[in-house]
Amino acid sequence: MKGKEVSGPWVLLTNDDGVDSPALVPLLRELSAIVAVRAVVPATECSWTAKIMSRFERLEVEEVDREGFAVWAVSGYPADCANLGMHTLFAEPPVLVVSGVNMGTNAGLAFLLSSGTVGAAIEGMLGGLPAAAFSVQLEGEDYARWRRHRELTPAVAELLDNTAVVTREVVAELLAGGLPHQASLLTVNMPPSTRPETPRRLTGVTATGYGSYFTTDGEGAYRYRFSGLQVREENARGDIAALERGEVAITPLRFAFEVPPTAEDCQRFERGI
Repeated sequence: MKGKEVSGPWVLLTNDDGVDSPALVPLLRELSAIVAVRAVVPATECSWTAKIMSRFERLEVEEVDREGFAVWAVSGYPADCANLGMHTLFAEPPVLVVSGVNMGTNAGLAFLLSSGTVGAAIEGMLGGLPAAAFSVQLEGEDYARWRRHRELTPAVAELLDNTAVVTREVVAELLAGGLPHQASLLTVNMPPSTRPETPRRLTGVTATGYGSYFTTDGEGAYRYRFSGLQVREENARGDIAALERGEVAITPLRFAFEVPPTAEDCQRFERGI
C-alpha cells in the first residue's frame, strides 16, 4: 500500500479506540469539511498502550470503509499508525497529526503518560510534525456501557458529534497558526457536557497518580482492577479542575525533560570530571 497519492496538504487522523470507534466517523465528517484527511487507526482497541511500537511483530494494513470514508486499519498500536501514516503509506507527509477523539478522559499526568491517544501524538511530534490529542470525559455509566457492551445512548452520540465540532475548530486554529508558543504538542480534554459553545481554557497538567492496578485472581495470578485516580497536587489552572468546571481543557505540552543540576547535586553524583 506504499505511496498512496494525496493531493495537497492533508491531516493524519489516528486514535487508540480502533476502527470501530463511534467517535471516528463524526470526526472524519467535521475535519473533511476544512482539510483533506487520511485515517490510519488500530484494527482493534489499544487503550493504555502509551507510545509502544511493534518492533518484533509483522504489521498488516487493510483499507476499509467507514460510512463512505476510507480508513486504513493496522494490526498494531496507535504509535505504529502515526508512524506508518507519516512515513510509509502515502507519497507525501501530512501537515498535522490528530489523535482521537478518545472515549474517556486523558487529563492528569498519570492518564496522559499511559494514553495510546497521547502516544500517537508524541509519535507525530517525534516525526517533526505538529500534533494534538483529543479526548472526551464520559459519565461513569456511559463509559461502563461503552466498555462492556459497545453501546451508546443518544445523548452520548450527540456528545461525540459535539466533540467533533470542537476538535475541528481547534484543528483549524492549529492549521492557521500552529501550536501555542514553545509547545511540543497539544492535548485537549473535553467534559461530558461539551457543546460547540462550551468555554475553552489553556491549562497545565494536574499532578496525578494511582495505587495498585491489580487484584488477585487465583493462586499466583492477578487481573486488572482500577482503584481510582489520585490527585497529588491541587491545581486550579490544571486540566482536571477545568473539566470539573465544565470547560474544555487545552493543554500545551513541552517535552524538555532536563533539569538544571544544582552545585550540591553535582557534588553528590559527578565523578572524575
